[in-house]
Amino acid sequence: MAGSGSVVQSIISGIALVGCYGFVLWRIARRNAGNRVIECGSLALVVVFVLVAAMRIPDLPDWVAPSLGILFLLLGFLMIFFLIQRGYNAIRHKKRD
Repeated sequence: MAGSGSVVQSIISGIALVGCYGFVLWRIARRNAGNRVIECGSLALVVVFVLVAAMRIPDLPDWVAPSLGILFLLLGFLMIFFLIQRGYNAIRHKKRD
């Protein structure tokens, strides 16, 4: 029974951490509505947190962690694409002025 308190404490601290990160990411996404770089980056961070949490589950099916990893990779590439697109558009508009 001595380990039961530490398990409850780690679950509560994990829930609090996810809640804090969720609130911060929600505020960032709300302030930057329409900014696809911020939206993809926020989603990528959420997927990483879910991936870390999923890797700690003992009897998780074998396909879950790799599929979350691929999703993170795709979101990362998508975020980089939108970042390059914004940079290109900024340079193009600067040359017109």
